[in-house]
Amino acid sequence: MALRGDEALALAGMMGAGKSTVAELLARWLRRRVVSTDALLVERFGKPIPRIFAEDGEPAFRQAEREVVAAMTGPVVVDLGGGAFCDPVSAERLLRTARVVFLDVSEREALRRISGGDEESNRPLAARWRALRAQRDGLYRRAHLTVSVTGFSPEAVARRILGLL
Repeated sequence: MALRGDEALALAGMMGAGKSTVAELLARWLRRRVVSTDALLVERFGKPIPRIFAEDGEPAFRQAEREVVAAMTGPVVVDLGGGAFCDPVSAERLLRTARVVFLDVSEREALRRISGGDEESNRPLAARWRALRAQRDGLYRRAHLTVSVTGFSPEAVARRILGLL
């Protein structure tokens, strides 16, 4: 399952899976640019994600997220927001145009990673982690590859992904 030179590499998974950190490593090692759907949405709306959810609502966020995913092209490493691959339109497009890797994280590990500081307040869906995981698990498992991240460093996860590609 080799990664083509013009194919995007997209990381999907729950908040706390390490998508951003692993994406940065993979981009550096593959000499590709990183694209974060959440960062693009913050830029597009001109405000942080919790405010987008509070002021514009989740449906507006998800529609804009779908548009951002549709615009992804070329040899990039994509750090997908937690729900991006769960949208049927986005998932179908990503499965056709990118190599999608599901970073599978345990609840305990994810909550350890996102708890404390301001990190949790920056994730409006963190309080619903368990319910979201139950709802999204089958959707995430459509990815081309699944890599367990629990108990592994970001470097080990990135190396594992490269080895599978």
